Amino acid sequence: MKVYSPRRDFIIVEDYFTARQAAHWLRLVTELGHDPLRGYHHPELRPNRFHKAPKYPVKKFMCLGLYWNPKDYRYHETIPGLDVAPHPIPEELTALAGLILREYFPVEHFRPQSVMVNFYTADSSMGLHVDKDEPNQEAPIVGLNFGSACRFFFENETGEMRDLRIPGNSVYIFGGTARRMRHGLGSIYAKTLAPGSEEVLINKERLNLTIRQVLKT
Repeated sequence: MKVYSPRRDFIIVEDYFTARQAAHWLRLVTELGHDPLRGYHHPELRPNRFHKAPKYPVKKFMCLGLYWNPKDYRYHETIPGLDVAPHPIPEELTALAGLILREYFPVEHFRPQSVMVNFYTADSSMGLHVDKDEPNQEAPIVGLNFGSACRFFFENETGEMRDLRIPGNSVYIFGGTARRMRHGLGSIYAKTLAPGSEEVLINKERLNLTIRQVLKT
């Protein structure tokens, strides 16, 4: 396990999950993703001056708890267009987020309310952005990365963009001064599939979960 901070309030814990733990979480999320209504899907986006029908940049998408709608950048209690509530956040995932924060980024009263699940393949990435859609922008975001390693771009304290590699079976946290940093995801590295992923993922695939407290307490 390797713990480091590439900038203030941005923590990465490599090899946080054992192969057995990674396999457990991947099976759990995959099972939820099979639900025909609440599981993986391709959400609609707002048309823009470049694209009349833009596509969400990852292969598959799902939310647990509150649903973040990429079309209006808001959180909803039901999935827009379906009037169905997303899967609730599993209690063991809530407990995991609390454990991670107690160990590496202690805060008071963190309450997971939404988990965004993104499934990336060799041809998917995420452009630079700031996570600013949550009314609560003080609570940290806890990220779980499974599968292959990815190139992660982030803004340092002076506003310069840097990049690093985040391997599978790792955890990352950004809060405090890093809570509104620009960040994005680039290429997925070949032949980096982390142990425990083999049942669900293949070379150059990764599953990323971001656990968020949306509302202010």
